[in-house]
Amino acid sequence: MKKDLLVTLADGNYIKQAKQLFSSVYWNAGWQGDYMLLAYDIPEKELRWFQDKGILVRECEPILTESEIRIGHAPLTTLSKFYLFTPEFKKWKNIVFLDGDIVVRGSLDTLVQTKGFSAVRILNMLRTSLKGQFNNRDRKNNHLFKELESKHDLSQPAFNSGVMAFNTDIISESDFQNLKTLFFYYQKILYISEETVLNIYFYDKWQELPQVYNVCPSYEIYHSECSPENLKGIVLHTYSNFPGGKPWSPASPLNLEWKANLDKADLIDIAKPQLPQKILSKQEEAQYDFYLKKLHKNNLYKVYRYKIHFFYRYNKLRFFLGVFLKNNYPQIYKLQRKLRNLS
Repeated sequence: MKKDLLVTLADGNYIKQAKQLFSSVYWNAGWQGDYMLLAYDIPEKELRWFQDKGILVRECEPILTESEIRIGHAPLTTLSKFYLFTPEFKKWKNIVFLDGDIVVRGSLDTLVQTKGFSAVRILNMLRTSLKGQFNNRDRKNNHLFKELESKHDLSQPAFNSGVMAFNTDIISESDFQNLKTLFFYYQKILYISEETVLNIYFYDKWQELPQVYNVCPSYEIYHSECSPENLKGIVLHTYSNFPGGKPWSPASPLNLEWKANLDKADLIDIAKPQLPQKILSKQEEAQYDFYLKKLHKNNLYKVYRYKIHFFYRYNKLRFFLGVFLKNNYPQIYKLQRKLRNLS
């Protein structure tokens, strides 16, 4: 038993993704701690590979079954992240969780230095704030959203749950049940099931990690950096727009790197840790964090400027079309006005 634990999550459809993740951590991060797979509905014969490698396996009971309604935009498998906050994980001092669509390129030592719960702020323009984590257009359940607004400042930034690091001192006996209770209470308005719940649960308590530990290499970053090799991130996480999709997709610019990591998975020997391929100083972390935030801010400005221009042109066109219909086809004009008022 070591003091640090690195965890990923997979079901039967993501065996290769889990192997690649552990391989990239082993060969590139110089990880000195234990490894664990949170396994959701994976056949025993598939789990044997991980066990033979010395990777701990924690099989997870479903929190929500497939026969029930799908919640949010994430698969039900991701709810198993709640198990990280059960007392059994207090055996370790620090926990680092990484999603299965991640490629690791360097040392993760910064992640095990956190004193509480830490994650990386979302820069994706659609979900940068807590408000973006919820479906507030569902009129039937709007009372739930109003209740949230009365309790929390939803303009505050949200974090991505694909990279989480925390000291196990924060774990209490009630955390797991509390997370499930929050999930079932707000399930009707969740955008991404487990991420949204974790953002509520750790509201105003989480610490921000540098962006370098959860770089979402979107179109803007990819094109500005010219090639995947030039991306300075330690953790690359394709949770949003990236040319070619996920790294296991043949069209992805990260596919060759992902396949190379997967091909080396059988050579893992966690009893013999490797040296990290890349170590960033605190100054380098801060510089790249500033760079990424500035890049996304500039891109956000361009997007909003385009939207304002688009809606201006759209409203102008609609105005002249209305005048044309009123003057030339008054009956159609009255009908469309009536239909619009009914909607």
